[in-house]
Amino acid sequence: MADLGISHTHVNQYGSVRSKKPAATGSRIQRVLHTTLIAAAFVFVAAVVCGLVG
Repeated sequence: MADLGISHTHVNQYGSVRSKKPAATGSRIQRVLHTTLIAAAFVFVAAVVCGLVG
């Protein structure tokens, strides 16, 4: 392989758009999951502070 200034460890980083699309979908699902968990934790803490739980 010709030396183009790109190390071999980073060659796979420049994949096709089709191969990157599922990763974007997985990232979106993970972001929604994290947002849901953080919102649920906030609601729980607010309920404890207001005396609705416990």
